[in-house]
Amino acid sequence: MHTDKNDQLEYYLSSLNELGEVLIDAGDIHSVGSGILRLTLGTVMASTGSVLLYNKEKNLSFLAGQGIKNKEDLSFTEKAIDHLKKHRHGHIALNHSPDWITGKLKNHIAESKAYLLLPLFHKELFLGLLCVGNKFMGETYSNNDIKILEIVSSHLTKALYNYELFKNVEEKKTELNLKLLELETLFDISIAISSVLDIDDLAEDVLWRSVGILNASKGIFLRLKKNTPILHTAATFNWVKENPLLSQNLKVFKDVQSSSQGILLSDKDETSLQQKLKEKNLIVSPLMAKNKILGYMVLCNKESRKGIEPFNSIDLDLLTALSNQAAVAMENAKLFKEITKEKQFNESILGSIATGVVTINTLGEVDSINIAATKILNTKKKDIIGNHYMFVFEKDETVVELITSCEGKNKTVSDVNIPLAVSSKDTVVNISVSPRVDPDGKMQGQVIAFEDITDVNKVKNTFKRYVSKQVVDEILDNDSKLNLGGEKRKVTVLFADIRGFTSMSEKMEPEVVVSTLNEYFSEMIDIVFKNNGTLDKIIGDELMVVYGAPISAKDDTTRAVQTASDMQEKLKELNEERKKRKEPLIAVGIGINRGEVVSGNIGSREMMDYTVIGDTVNLAARLCSAAKPGQILVSNSVFKKTRKMINYKKIEQLSLKGKRKKIDIFIVEQ
Repeated sequence: MHTDKNDQLEYYLSSLNELGEVLIDAGDIHSVGSGILRLTLGTVMASTGSVLLYNKEKNLSFLAGQGIKNKEDLSFTEKAIDHLKKHRHGHIALNHSPDWITGKLKNHIAESKAYLLLPLFHKELFLGLLCVGNKFMGETYSNNDIKILEIVSSHLTKALYNYELFKNVEEKKTELNLKLLELETLFDISIAISSVLDIDDLAEDVLWRSVGILNASKGIFLRLKKNTPILHTAATFNWVKENPLLSQNLKVFKDVQSSSQGILLSDKDETSLQQKLKEKNLIVSPLMAKNKILGYMVLCNKESRKGIEPFNSIDLDLLTALSNQAAVAMENAKLFKEITKEKQFNESILGSIATGVVTINTLGEVDSINIAATKILNTKKKDIIGNHYMFVFEKDETVVELITSCEGKNKTVSDVNIPLAVSSKDTVVNISVSPRVDPDGKMQGQVIAFEDITDVNKVKNTFKRYVSKQVVDEILDNDSKLNLGGEKRKVTVLFADIRGFTSMSEKMEPEVVVSTLNEYFSEMIDIVFKNNGTLDKIIGDELMVVYGAPISAKDDTTRAVQTASDMQEKLKELNEERKKRKEPLIAVGIGINRGEVVSGNIGSREMMDYTVIGDTVNLAARLCSAAKPGQILVSNSVFKKTRKMINYKKIEQLSLKGKRKKIDIFIVEQ
């Protein structure tokens, strides 16, 4: 008996040694499976058995089988795997069929008369099953038999797992090699076509390269055309016959449009495109950029050593990538053409406008300047391009501040009446600085616009010495104001007159008379302009001021009364100074009236005067004449308009020249 056990042990050891040789010498996984199954069944003296693999479709497929006729895939459930996990390091005796074994697996166990199931698990990963049938002569399995089977299943599990790893690595390696080749090819092509800016030349280049890479016998490059379904043949390769007339309404192209993916066609297909081209094996790829189809690339007949063969999915992936590169290059070529045309147009416009335009990039360097700007800046284009704006405008602090402000705030900033020292000490400009942004809103630099107002500024400054700022601005903004003519409007008129100036001036030297008037008018006119009054005229020692012409406002009358009050207050200060200088004091009477007048330019083409005329003006002058030194007299119309804001005292009615009846007069309480 002892001898029988030794013989059996030696037999088992011999089988395990042979198992090692099977694992080492087997060329592929099928050899391993069939070799291990044969050795296992021989070792335990079983008649039938199988090795089942768990595949990606979640079925059990036959790796090896002995004594089995039906070897179709067996459906398997997650629930069944959960039951098998409980026996991952052991076995399952099938002396009765468990409830979880159902369907085709149950039929397989019955057909193969399987007695033992050994789950093949690598950690938590289920790889398959080793099924072993009954022993010959109806013998029972010994503990040693079971141990040997568990050892064999362990080795089989490792072999299967290592094979899966190796297969995955090989697949990844092949996939990576193909992807690397594809990327290298695409990189080379993208470099080659990126510099092609003519779309027809681009089509020829891309088609030629695509045919070469995919070993196609011929090809055609098709572009969409506006306002017609007929596709434009941009390029052909090896197309001996006349170019085919193809419509984008063909079903093949419509299928490509709807799926945004290419199509493979072989002799199994019968499409109108194949019939028109008289070719069976085709590959069609859309030229797509920004989710928009620009055309199609069609290649025919993949050539190999065996002859013509159909294109495959790898070919389609590669051609799709090539087509996308081509579509992007087409868009770039189109964009370049449009930009070139737009640039030429813009340069033409910039060259003809009078406004000076300078652009600077994100580094602050000047990258363009138009002709007008070179004249305004008194420079040459070659002397300013490439220089930093800090250097160009080093003498113009305001310009630098505007550029810096625009850069920081990312919005347009501007200023007016700016001296431009870089040009000359007399140059005056209006300037605006705006951000340059790309379509995505990213800052690309700034645009500086200069408007030369040197001549206008000289005229305006000179003009303002004689008439109010409002009149100057109104005339410069609207030159129709220079025409003769007038309009009716309601205004408030103020007259201010120095009392006793004639007798006072008779006792003064002429130079002193002039200096006295200059001092008085300087202070009074400043007050007029401060309150936005229009200085109509100076008559001797009398001022005539209008509120409401040429520009009117709701508070015209209030500002007129405020001007009169400010004048009287200022005279008190002025007389204090004159008193210290032992000069005669100045006293003024003021009259104010509100009513309808005719305003406008009165005179001739050669000489005109902006003024107001009418009875309203006359009454204001009469009130001024009636006012005592230091008084401000106003009419009833002025009183009604301002009584809520100004304190008044009513005085006796006065008879004024030109008026039949006495009129109501009010005096401003100061």
